[in-house]
Amino acid sequence: MRVYITLSCKTIELPTDYNHILQGLIYNLINDDEYRKFLHDRGYSYGKRQYKLFSFSRLLGRFEIDSNKKVIKFKDNVVLILSTADDKLVDFVIERIGRFETLNIGRNKVVPTKIQVFDLPRTNHIRVNTKSPITVYSTIGKDGKRYTLYHSPNDEDFEKLLEDNLKRKYYAAYGVPFEGDIRVKNIAPNPKKVIVSYKELKLDAWITVLDITGDWEIVKLAYDAGLGSKNSAGFGCIELVDREIV
Repeated sequence: MRVYITLSCKTIELPTDYNHILQGLIYNLINDDEYRKFLHDRGYSYGKRQYKLFSFSRLLGRFEIDSNKKVIKFKDNVVLILSTADDKLVDFVIERIGRFETLNIGRNKVVPTKIQVFDLPRTNHIRVNTKSPITVYSTIGKDGKRYTLYHSPNDEDFEKLLEDNLKRKYYAAYGVPFEGDIRVKNIAPNPKKVIVSYKELKLDAWITVLDITGDWEIVKLAYDAGLGSKNSAGFGCIELVDREIV
């Protein structure tokens, strides 16, 4: 399930890498200390891996970038997509937003003017584009050291890594192995690479278009929880290519 939050503003000025600010906003909307701590610190487990099972978009709206100051300025209305496989999170967000006349995004005050909820209809195929870039990486050992290897959509392993990641998320969400069909295929001829700073990390990520085909439950999980790694840090939020966001 996902929620589209329309925010009204004269201007929102943020650092160009503002994932952590939106992430903080989402956690602050959870009015339950135990659940917030669970989601922030642990989440849902697959072995030693932990998944928060939510993702969120960049702010969607008109903007200008000041490269010298490394700031991005939004004008008028913006939309934030929060997408999750845990409906409890949507309930908390809707309930809390309804209580406030204004919200803080960094040092900016914004007015929530519209909330829309959407649940993906039953289907075995979706075509999606990225509303926050996808990051896919693996850790390799070399000369006694460990390195992070980022994979682009043009790499041979990119699609398989996305599929394997979804299978682990499925186990974390439902407690049983996934034994059905899932296929993720990049279809953008020229995916766009972006380098995103998140806290003290710099991550390679990709803006692209993909086809996702398979059993309904895991197709929906991909749509709700996001693709790739670092979803709860604002990576891998996807949207149907033909869905209009107002």
